[in-house]
Amino acid sequence: MKTARKRIPEILGMSKRELYEYLRSDNSLQPTDSLQIMPFEHGVKVLYYHKNGEKPYKTRVYLNNGENPDL
Repeated sequence: MKTARKRIPEILGMSKRELYEYLRSDNSLQPTDSLQIMPFEHGVKVLYYHKNGEKPYKTRVYLNNGENPDL
């Protein structure tokens, strides 16, 4: 079952555990894939890895651009 997409402010307000569960609900992920969630000053970066993969096959960045529209 695919969950409804959330808006960026909702995603940025999630705890790491909530974000992990939300991203795992995406049907495109394989059960053996792993995620690395990296918060930083202006948002969150998510790296997607295949099992035994050393390099991520996909990267997503969620930016909080409310403070600085130049980002």
